[in-house]
Amino acid sequence: MMIFAEFFAGVGLVREGLASDGWSCAWANDIAQDKRETYAANFGSGDFVLDDIWNIAKQPEQIPDNVFLYTASFPCTDLSVAGDRAGLAGEESGTLRALLHILAQKKQSHTQPGVVLLENVKGFLTSHKGKDIRNTVKTLNALGYTVDIIELDAVAFTPQSRPRVFVIAVDNTLAIQVMRIKDKRNILDTWWSHFHQSPQLRSAKLRDLIQTNPDLNWGLFDIPTPEKTLLRLHNIVEDIPEDSPLWWGSEKQQYLFNQMSTGHQAIIREKIHEPGDFYGTVYRRMRNGQSMAELRSDGIAGCLRTPRGGSSKQILVRAGQGNWKARLMTPREYARLQGVRDNFWMPENDNKGFFAMGDAVCVPVIQYLSRHVLKPTYEVWQHTQQTYNKQRTA
Repeated sequence: MMIFAEFFAGVGLVREGLASDGWSCAWANDIAQDKRETYAANFGSGDFVLDDIWNIAKQPEQIPDNVFLYTASFPCTDLSVAGDRAGLAGEESGTLRALLHILAQKKQSHTQPGVVLLENVKGFLTSHKGKDIRNTVKTLNALGYTVDIIELDAVAFTPQSRPRVFVIAVDNTLAIQVMRIKDKRNILDTWWSHFHQSPQLRSAKLRDLIQTNPDLNWGLFDIPTPEKTLLRLHNIVEDIPEDSPLWWGSEKQQYLFNQMSTGHQAIIREKIHEPGDFYGTVYRRMRNGQSMAELRSDGIAGCLRTPRGGSSKQILVRAGQGNWKARLMTPREYARLQGVRDNFWMPENDNKGFFAMGDAVCVPVIQYLSRHVLKPTYEVWQHTQQTYNKQRTA
């Protein structure tokens, strides 16, 4: 059975993606009570431990030993460009160190997982001029893992721009069977030719990171580049009645319009006269000390965020057939942008719903990684174990 443990579980969107591909969650952990409530409503509370991961690190024996995969979508607060860039020295993103401590203890008891999957923002690659990602990979290497890094954007799967970095660490003995391993002794190794085959999965920035750290144990998964979805905003919007109070009044709507640049105002004026409905999204941002409303008009939503302030909430604009309207996106629309099924239980409080989805992973991205990386790796491991057991009993 494909068994995994979910660290920094949030509301369980990693589980949502893995479960659809046959994985079974044996244990999950998060520190947020609100997220636990949503998690429990959708998956039950039997596997969920509500606690600080540093406390978990003091008692790692509570994590089941028969776990093949650890997943960790650790906090991005200190790695994001929207944060203070404290990196792994920060209080929140630094909780990754607790997970690494748990892995070290599991290694001592010979119960470490075969694969570890870390997820975070692309700022993880540049935090502290690359030192944070280097130290993370170096620590994973010391724990007996070979590492690949893959960059995936949710926009390939849903109408949301959400670039993320996935660090995939595979036990060395298994890695040689499922990955292309970089040969440190051969400078003419063909490993690099395969690296260049998927620039969408591994950018020039990532290539430079690997090239400048040749002493680390790197491996590559030979996986396809995902085909981009044709879904757009009009595919995920809820049918909100025209007289709903969710739609903004004329004064508030005009204020938003006045915050836009002349170019974005021109787009609104143009779209008003179209026969069908145009949908765009707006974020408020500070530009040169002034609050600006920035319109995205390509049918793709900007990256969802947690609602720590009014500017972090994404605004939906609809224009066409002679008029235009604006409102905040709904939590259910947030969920759809994360690829979440409509019968996934959501909190009644909108802000809790925004937090649940804004601080989560895109489900189809996890499904993609499971289909092309995690599940095939498990199947190779399972076959190896079965062959070994047959030889022992022969």
